[in-house]
Amino acid sequence: MKVFDLHCDTVGECSNRGLSLFENSLHLDLKRCAEYDSYTQVFAIWIPDELRGKEAVEYFNKTADYYNKELNKYRRIISPYGGNTPLKGILAAEGGSACGGTIEGVHHLYERGVRLITLTWNSENEICGGAFSDVGFTDFGKEFVNECGSLGITIDVSHLNRRSFKELCEFYNGSFIASHSNADITDREYAHKRNLSDWQIDAIKERNGIIGLNYYTQFLETDECRGVASLKKQIDYFVSKGCENLLALGSDYDGCDISSELSGVEKLKNVYNQLQKTYGIQLTDAIFYKNAQRYFENHIG
Repeated sequence: MKVFDLHCDTVGECSNRGLSLFENSLHLDLKRCAEYDSYTQVFAIWIPDELRGKEAVEYFNKTADYYNKELNKYRRIISPYGGNTPLKGILAAEGGSACGGTIEGVHHLYERGVRLITLTWNSENEICGGAFSDVGFTDFGKEFVNECGSLGITIDVSHLNRRSFKELCEFYNGSFIASHSNADITDREYAHKRNLSDWQIDAIKERNGIIGLNYYTQFLETDECRGVASLKKQIDYFVSKGCENLLALGSDYDGCDISSELSGVEKLKNVYNQLQKTYGIQLTDAIFYKNAQRYFENHIG
């Protein structure tokens, strides 16, 4: 069984709490990931909204130092994407404020190994507006996105508000993804701000992007539909829109509350088996790793 997950916050949690990436009590660790035939994980460094400028850069660097130290310590089992170890890591920044508000900072992120940037978190930053903001792109933000495209850094639209998403489609010609966002079919408070409307899904499809299914209870579940059943509800909706080639996993491990059926990387065996019984091997494998693998083979710089 193979796994490719587009988003987790485990690195930041481990760094801040002094935990080992190899073995811990969080949603994910390398020891449990190594139980699968292969496992590729996008490790996001989340930048809190209150950090901007120099403080955001320093926070990113501290967490990236931890990440690289752990990769070096366990290099027999994990390597950066493109390596030949069973586990592979892709470094991401969750919040473009990690660049410190400069184009030079974009190059710094690339040199540190970042290959995917979630443009915002929930608030607005130097680039554009997040899910709980109503502002669009700044002039710097447009320059930032185009520079990412020239370097080969994948743009991630999860957390963008509708205005910023629309503006991105207007000025940026490249492909982009939503690493941890569901379809807007969950009737929960705030879910509509983070989940994707039909026109947003269509825009990602037109750009040959991918969408990682987010396990966060508030964006995935209702009182009547929980766990794997709620994941199936999302999959059914995307399939009804002809989006089988877009779907991937975007767990948001260690960044949110997740129900017991999905909470922990070790649960993926049961999730895979349940999805396979419903959708067959071809679609289940596409969701679990093939769609994401295809995308990054074509786009990672």
